[in-house]
Amino acid sequence: MEQTQRNRIRYIDALRGMAMILVVYFHIAAYGFGSYELGYNEIIERFRMPTFFFISGWLFYKAGRIWNGQAILNAIRKKFMIQIIPTVFFMLLYLTMFNLLDIGSFGSDKKGYWFTFVLFEYFVIYILGEAILNRKDTTRGEIRVLFFILMISITAFYYAKYYTRYAVELGVWKDILGFLSFVKIRHIIFFWFGTFVRRHFEKFIELTNNPYVTAIMIGIFTAIIVWPILLSTEGIEYIAYVLAGISGTVICFTFFRIHETHFSNDTWYGRSLQLIGRRTLDIYLIHYFVLPYDLVNTDIWLQQAHSNTMFVPMALILALWVVAFSLVLSSLIRVSPLLAKYLFGIKQQNPK
Repeated sequence: MEQTQRNRIRYIDALRGMAMILVVYFHIAAYGFGSYELGYNEIIERFRMPTFFFISGWLFYKAGRIWNGQAILNAIRKKFMIQIIPTVFFMLLYLTMFNLLDIGSFGSDKKGYWFTFVLFEYFVIYILGEAILNRKDTTRGEIRVLFFILMISITAFYYAKYYTRYAVELGVWKDILGFLSFVKIRHIIFFWFGTFVRRHFEKFIELTNNPYVTAIMIGIFTAIIVWPILLSTEGIEYIAYVLAGISGTVICFTFFRIHETHFSNDTWYGRSLQLIGRRTLDIYLIHYFVLPYDLVNTDIWLQQAHSNTMFVPMALILALWVVAFSLVLSSLIRVSPLLAKYLFGIKQQNPK
C-alpha cells in the first residue's frame, strides 16, 4: 500500500484516496448500522475492492524484473515487513482493547484486518507464478500465469459459495483455509489485471481513450447492476463477478486518468485525496479503533439512515471524520521514525 515519495502519479494516489474513503464508508454501514447494503453498498462493492487490488498490482509490476531466487526472497521479505508485521500488531491491539481476542477472530474476516494478509498472499502467488511460469517474460508465459491465477481465483470463488455446505467434510481444512482467508483470494484476478494493464499500459490508454470502449465498460457494469441475477446464475456467476469488477475498475481508473488535472496539487480536493491515498495503510490499520459502532441505538434520527437517500450524506460525513482522525493519529505515530518504520513500513531517512 505504501509508495516512495519519488515519481508519484498523483491521479493514482487520488484514486486510492477515493477507494479508501469508500472502504470506511462501507464500514460505517457494516459496523455502525449493522447492514452491508445501506447506501448503495451492494453497487459500490462491485468496484471498490477490485479497484484497490488493481492498483496494488499496477504499482507492483516492473518491466524487465527477473525473478531469481534472491529477488523472490527480497520481495517477499519486504512485503512481509510492510503488510504482515504492522497488521499483526494493530490487529492484536484492536482485539485486546475490544475484548475480542479468541481463536475465531483469526478466521477469514480477521475482524476486518483480512486485506493486508490477503494482499501479501497475492504478492507471493503472483511472484511464484511469474518465476515458475513466465521466466523469460514472453506472451506464452503471460498466458500461463493468467491460467494459473484464474484457477486459483475460480477455486476460491466457488469455495466461498459452498464452503458452509461442506464444513463438516472439510474438517480441520476449514480452519486452515479460514486462517488463510481463502474465500478472499477470489479477488486475485483483479490484482493480476493491474499487472497486465501496467505491462501493456500504452495499449490500455489507447483503448480507454476510445469513447466506444468506455461506453461498453459502462454498459457492462450497468447491466450487471440492473440485473443482479447474473451474479447468482449458475454457470455465469463467476464471469459476471469478474466483468463487474473489471468494468467498474476501468471506469474509475479512466475517469481519474482523464481528469488528472482535477486531482493535482492545484485543487484542495486533489491534495486531500492524494494525502489519503499516500496513507491508505495507516488509515486502514487505525480506522477500526475510531469507527462509530452501534449507531442505530444512539438516537431516533440515526435510525432513519435505513433510507439510502438519508444514509449517503450522513455516512460520507462520518467516513471523512474517521479518515481525518486516523490521519491525525497516523501523523502522531510517524513522529517516531522507528514506529513509522515498523508500523507503517516507512523507510528511515539517512541523516545527512
